[in-house]
Amino acid sequence: MAATLAFLCGIAAPLLAASHRRAARHLGISVFLALVTLTWLLASPSLQPSRLDPVRAAIGGIAWGIFALSWRDRWDVRRQLEPDPDAPLLQARAHLPPLATVVVAFGALVSLAILVLAWRVRDPERALLAQAVAVACAVALITAAAGVAVARGRRSTAGARRLTHRAVRQLLVLIVFAVLGAVVMMLR
Repeated sequence: MAATLAFLCGIAAPLLAASHRRAARHLGISVFLALVTLTWLLASPSLQPSRLDPVRAAIGGIAWGIFALSWRDRWDVRRQLEPDPDAPLLQARAHLPPLATVVVAFGALVSLAILVLAWRVRDPERALLAQAVAVACAVALITAAAGVAVARGRRSTAGARRLTHRAVRQLLVLIVFAVLGAVVMMLR
């Protein structure tokens, strides 16, 4: 019954969004989440990890992502003005530094390699840890690659040889993820 009511709230809320925006958001988010939580609590024996199907879990994860993206706008959105169709397109403020694309592409490829390597872990208990560490390492690596690519184009100043707070922080993050990567490799 709770799952059916949650489904009906999920269907009715977008239909109400045009005329009663605030009520639709409460129905689509607050009431829907309350009913889904109630459904989960009532069906807790069937949610044990040994009874979960990976395909259904993946579909559920994608569905929750779509749900979050569909209600992502603010609660108190004022009516926004339409953009001027005759306005010129925004131009870039500066050009990318030389080899910036190569640095970011290299970071993205290494990140993908890390994610692929995490799938090679066979032990189920360690596989989840390996996946989490691999995703964290991939995000950190792409962020660091983007930072390096953009920093290449900045002008150097007299104190440019000193390690700044930001550089020290990025180095520490890189060291932490290198150690975590080594741990993952040892767990294999």
